[in-house]
Amino acid sequence: MITAIVSVVMFLVMISLHEFGHFIVAKALKFRVDEFSVGMGPLILKKQKGETQYSLRALPLGGYCKFDEDNPEDDDPRAFVNQKAWKRLIVLLAGGVFNIILGFVLFIVVVFAISPVRTNVVESVVPNSYIEQSGMQAGDTIVAINGKGVSFYNDISLYTQNFTKDENAQLTVKRNGENIDFNFKPTEQIIETTYTENGADIKTTVNGAVEETRHADYSDSFVKDDSIIGKTETVTRYIIGFTPAQKNINIFNVWGEAWNETKFVVKLVYQSLWQIITGKIGIREMSGPVGIVNEVNTAVNSGSMSWLYVINLVALLTINLGVFNLLPIPALDGGRILFVLWEMITGKRIPPDKEGIVHAIGMALLLLLVLVISFSDIMKLFGG
Repeated sequence: MITAIVSVVMFLVMISLHEFGHFIVAKALKFRVDEFSVGMGPLILKKQKGETQYSLRALPLGGYCKFDEDNPEDDDPRAFVNQKAWKRLIVLLAGGVFNIILGFVLFIVVVFAISPVRTNVVESVVPNSYIEQSGMQAGDTIVAINGKGVSFYNDISLYTQNFTKDENAQLTVKRNGENIDFNFKPTEQIIETTYTENGADIKTTVNGAVEETRHADYSDSFVKDDSIIGKTETVTRYIIGFTPAQKNINIFNVWGEAWNETKFVVKLVYQSLWQIITGKIGIREMSGPVGIVNEVNTAVNSGSMSWLYVINLVALLTINLGVFNLLPIPALDGGRILFVLWEMITGKRIPPDKEGIVHAIGMALLLLLVLVISFSDIMKLFGG
């Protein structure tokens, strides 16, 4: 029940805020807005204020801002269809931008709660790592990996997640105000976790040498599972090989750190999209509404810090929603933006009825994709 309530509230907030972005910017630019609705389906409450009807509807799974922009016969100069292209562009952008702003605000809360946070400054170099042999030192600040700029620690995670054993990587650090380049091989880190009645025994090796052995007791975040007691789980990663320095978060630096988190999610969305296009990610690695609800269930049942996991999940999802909605795909805001940009560049407007056909086809294909991904999510839940 809690999972269902949290899921509904989460979707309602994200989508209603998206539509509110369109609404408030349209009002500021003097557009005529026929209706602003929270929820979909049968009408529960309505209030007419001026030209706009404000509605509350029965299905709390979204909302909408109605402009009647597809009516070419509308002669009202304030109608969406009759507004200047640059104004329509700003209104279309507003929904996704509001989603990204929500993610930024939520990350402020998350970053404060998890303080101190890891940084891209080297606190120590892992013994036996290749980067130790290359000459990296404590106090170095990592500023680029393979030519890609690093702003904070999560950038390092993003750029190293696909490291391979024999890869030749380049690392740029700032030391005493100067940039220094290192060419190195990623370090092989193997983590073996053996589950026992009393917890887990964890052994970490680096390039074949034992770095650490420790015991972890079962807790809210490390739940006992009788089915895996006596089993050993092995994870192999290829890493740079350093321990990051940490910094405390305060009212002055939280803004920059939350902005870094926001940019990181945006980059992650585009990287994932590229991996989908190139075939590196298949249907089974994607998640739709069913998969998202499953993640919500995991978050709300994650122990004493479940509220933080839920806020972090909403931040991730709302930024994903905002970025995805701005992609140049028919039926999405990004598809509509593409038509507006074409009009601004060429001075010629594609007839609304023809544009509507393109968006209808795009919507049908998107719904088909959602159905396929949802079926895959259901199969994964049942071990298929």
